[in-house]
Amino acid sequence: MALLQVDYKSKALSRKVHFNVILPSDMEETDRSPYPTLYLLHGIFGDSTSWLTGSCVQRYAEEKGVCVIMPDGENGFYIDHPDYMNCFSTWIGDELVRATRAMFPLSKEREQTWLGGFSMGGYGALRNGLKYADTFGRIIAFSSALILDVARGVEEAKGPSANTPYLRAMFGAPEKIPESDLDPAFTIRQLKAAGKPIPEFYLSCGEQDSLLEANLRFVHLLEELGVPFTWRTTPGGHDWDFWEQEIRNVLLHWNP
Repeated sequence: MALLQVDYKSKALSRKVHFNVILPSDMEETDRSPYPTLYLLHGIFGDSTSWLTGSCVQRYAEEKGVCVIMPDGENGFYIDHPDYMNCFSTWIGDELVRATRAMFPLSKEREQTWLGGFSMGGYGALRNGLKYADTFGRIIAFSSALILDVARGVEEAKGPSANTPYLRAMFGAPEKIPESDLDPAFTIRQLKAAGKPIPEFYLSCGEQDSLLEANLRFVHLLEELGVPFTWRTTPGGHDWDFWEQEIRNVLLHWNP
């Protein structure tokens, strides 16, 4: 097993970027198949080390032979902000996949390319996994920060992202959010109507998490559209105790 730290110049972000890589076996092995790959996103105030310090993802990935790519997404909700050279969506959904496939022996199959995350990273996984549904075969989203109604001023802000100027900077003018690819619900309706492939979903949220209601609304939408998914809610809050149990369950036991 190898744990690698990578820095390279990103075209999408116009600067040097950083990500960590869990490679399940040593680089000198030549008789292995390309690895299934999970691009795993952190939450707000986190970085590329969050999953390594908060969970045992390294052990689970090694046990199951899955490569895990953990990029540094700053606090940008994995959205493109081209005016500020912060095109995190383009980086995560397109450039990073191509770059890491060139660097490492990763599978190029859609079914073996997955996007996941928690909180802000859960939103990023849903939004970009659907936006780049031709690339990602699975979306894994824990405690997703589905706070678009908060950004629009429809719901009261709660939690660490309860900052109206910040949300306005991330999501833009409230009237532009509906019927845009900022809204995973809008994108999945488009995919369904067009008969295009939709990734397989693993969704979860703790019973004591303030984001539970928003996550349940998305689950009900999947039910309404007839989209297959796995949903788990267990006692837990918006914390690493919950996310550790969920990443363990996904990597060791979930098999759509």
